[in-house]
Amino acid sequence: MYHALLAMGSRPTSIEVDRSEGRSAMTVVDDRTTAAVPNEWTAEGEGRLYRSLGWYWHPVMYASQLDDAPVQTTLLGRRVVVVRLAGEVRAFIDRCAHRGTAVSLGWVEGDCLRCPYHGWLYDDQGVCVEIPSRTDAVISPRARLERLHAREANGLIYVCAAPEPRIDIPEFPEWSDDAFCKVAIPAYDWQAGAARRTENFVDFSHFAWVHDGVLARRDQPLVPDHEVRREGWELRTRIVVDEPTNTSKTSTLELESGSTTVPGERNYRIALPFTVWIHQTLPAGQAFVLFMACQPVGPKECRTFTFVARNFGLEAPDESFIAHQQEIVEADRVIAESQLPEELPTDLSEEMYVRGADQISVEYRRWLLELVEESEKAGGDVSDC
Repeated sequence: MYHALLAMGSRPTSIEVDRSEGRSAMTVVDDRTTAAVPNEWTAEGEGRLYRSLGWYWHPVMYASQLDDAPVQTTLLGRRVVVVRLAGEVRAFIDRCAHRGTAVSLGWVEGDCLRCPYHGWLYDDQGVCVEIPSRTDAVISPRARLERLHAREANGLIYVCAAPEPRIDIPEFPEWSDDAFCKVAIPAYDWQAGAARRTENFVDFSHFAWVHDGVLARRDQPLVPDHEVRREGWELRTRIVVDEPTNTSKTSTLELESGSTTVPGERNYRIALPFTVWIHQTLPAGQAFVLFMACQPVGPKECRTFTFVARNFGLEAPDESFIAHQQEIVEADRVIAESQLPEELPTDLSEEMYVRGADQISVEYRRWLLELVEESEKAGGDVSDC
């Protein structure tokens, strides 16, 4: 079990970068001591992270988007078709074995998927069972679609390219809790890596600056001390942040008369590699939950799926909560897409870190590198997806 607790300083006194023994270092700013946090995140390390992602479940669409027709998406740079066959969700590399056509352009016949180019028919395992131009032909065992793992959970469709996923799909407890109203925020694409987007989602110190008057106040930028710990395949932390009362989200809360801020304890869970669950405890037993899952479309592009769950303001229009999140997302997008490099830095000594305030980012990056090493021990890279 890993345990870390670092106090936040108020003013930096000096900066130091350790390049001993060929290792880069993250520069950590602190008012009491100067510390360099070793890391081995190089360009090759970053490439290893991307290649190792095939071992994990990734969301590719909302379950409500998948009806009777096949749907194409892109996961880790490859075209994937998702379809319901024989009562189950199936996922295949979107390439017909005959001429490489996208079978997602085809249609479902019974429990099979028909390619639109020459009519090859594939069953729910991806095996070709009919070639219309030669009905008497013996079909080669090579005539098949490359099948991927697919599951429906948390209101999402997940796909994994590995022979066996390394870990299970993260939990979203409120999804099955009838006390909560769940609202899906329209998926959105960013020109940034999935790790960048995930890190932004749990970056506490930007709230007062990017989301002044929405999530925090610019005249109160201090990040409270907080503990970051590992439990299973999750990073967890708790932080108390007061929130303005004049937003479309907080205006539906039951609050004491005259309140200008909403006291709220936020419990964060980062489930590796790119899922975040935030449970905000509010007055009078009220709770607000965000469940964010990020799809790595490519090394520098991601798509994000988000559910808002609440047990208050149930009569309020869902559109107000959607608009609230979209306002936050758009402000974050402008910032995140301006960051260089688009992925996490190939040399972390190019960035500086504030001890305490940035601790969750530091621990997240460390764990991503460990994830790579553990994935390679489990059987090497899943290079094709």
